[in-house]
Amino acid sequence: MPISPAEASELDRQSPDGNPLDPARLVERMREELRELEPVVSAATLATVAFRMRDEAGLVAALRALTEAIDELERRRDDG
Repeated sequence: MPISPAEASELDRQSPDGNPLDPARLVERMREELRELEPVVSAATLATVAFRMRDEAGLVAALRALTEAIDELERRRDDG
């Protein structure tokens, strides 16, 4: 589940239900989201490197991996 910027910036405030936000819980949710986004970020980085190196075959492979990573991310978020 994505974390909203407002939720991340309000560590010292209260949650919508009136209880104080638990920083440890918020950090764990952020780590979860980063783990979920890691394949997308890695594939995008590989695509960038391949493009800068003018490696056409590498770029095509990296873009395919990026497409698959985004598809998987969208599938997980739709199911979730």
